[in-house]
Amino acid sequence: MRKILLATASASVLCTFAMQAQAQMIVTLGGYTEFFAGLFNDQLGANRNTRDFELETEIVVKADGKADNGLLYGVKIELQNSTPNVGTGVGTDEASIYVGGQWGRFELGDFDGAADTLKIYAPVVGIEQIDGDYTDFAGGQPNFGMHIPNSGDSTKIMYLTPRFAGFQGGVSYTPEAGDEGQRVVQLKNTSTYKDVGEFGVNYTGEFSNFGLSVGATLTTADGTTGGGVKDFTAWNLGAQISYGPFILGGGYVDAGDFLVPTTGAIDDDQTAWHIGASVTTGPVAIAVSFLDAEGYSGTNGGYSTEYRAYSVGATYALAPGLTLETELTMFEDDYLTGTRGATTAGSNDGYVFIVGTRLDF
Repeated sequence: MRKILLATASASVLCTFAMQAQAQMIVTLGGYTEFFAGLFNDQLGANRNTRDFELETEIVVKADGKADNGLLYGVKIELQNSTPNVGTGVGTDEASIYVGGQWGRFELGDFDGAADTLKIYAPVVGIEQIDGDYTDFAGGQPNFGMHIPNSGDSTKIMYLTPRFAGFQGGVSYTPEAGDEGQRVVQLKNTSTYKDVGEFGVNYTGEFSNFGLSVGATLTTADGTTGGGVKDFTAWNLGAQISYGPFILGGGYVDAGDFLVPTTGAIDDDQTAWHIGASVTTGPVAIAVSFLDAEGYSGTNGGYSTEYRAYSVGATYALAPGLTLETELTMFEDDYLTGTRGATTAGSNDGYVFIVGTRLDF
C-alpha cells in the first residue's frame, strides 16, 4: 500500500510540474478557409479550360511563452492543404521556433526570410490582385512577381532588430534554396541556389494624419552547377502613404541578369515595378493595382520580354470573420522562343475573374 501511495504521490507531483510548465505557454489555434470560383481564358494553347473551383485552407498553431527573465519564446506551425512540398493532402507550410526580447528576435525554421518580411509593396485586399491567386488560373507570371527574389519557406535562420524610432532591420541566411523540413541536401549540385542571404530595413511613422512606410531589401545567392543558374544580387525599394481610409503605394525590383532558357546565354536585367491604391470604408474594401515586369524566364518555353497585369478587387465583411471577395485581373505576356538569332515572338493575353469567400477563425 505504501508503494502505491508513494507512486501515486510521485505521479501527482510530476503532473503538477508538467501543468505548471505548460501553464507558462499560451497555445492558440486559428486559421482560415477560402473558396474561389474562377472564370478565365488566355491564348496559350487551344485546349485551355475556362472555369474551375479552388479551395485553400490553413490551420495555424501558436505557442508563446515568457520566462521570468523577460525572454520571449515560442513556436508557430502552419498546416495547409495541397502545399507545394507535399503535392496533395495536408502538410506543413511554415514552421519555426523563435526567441526574443528587448534586443530583438531570432527565428529558426521554415518561413519567409528578411527580404520578404521587411519589404513594402503596393496595397492589396482580399484575393490580393497582382499578388494573389489569379496566377493559379492564368498559368503563371514573372519568376518573382511583384516581390524581390527570395528563399521562400526554405529552412533558415533570421534575426530582426527591435523597432527603434520607426526603423527595423533584419538579416536571414539559407544554406540551400528549396530545402525544407527534415530534408538535408548532401550533394553540392542538388539545389538550384545556395548560401542565400537576405537583408532588409524599413521605416513606419505618422505625420499630421499621414502614415508613411518605406522599405529596402537585398538578396544574394550563389548558383550551383547542377541548377544551371548563375550567382545573382537583387534589390527592392518600396513605399506606402496612407491618409484615413486611403493607401497609395508601390515598388521597384531589380533582379539582375539571367540565363536565357533556350540558349544558356546571359540576357538583360530582370526588372519589375508595381503601383496600387486601396480604400476601406465600413465593411467594404476596394483596391486597384498594376504590374510591369521585363526580362524573365517564362513558362512558355522561352523568355518574356514584357509582362503586364491590371487588377481590381473588392471585399465585403458579411459577418465577423466571414468575407466575400471578388476581383478581375487582365494580363499581357510578350515572349520569345527559339535560339538567339532565330527567335520567334509570341504573346499570351487573358483575364481571370474570381468570386470567393473567406472564413477566418
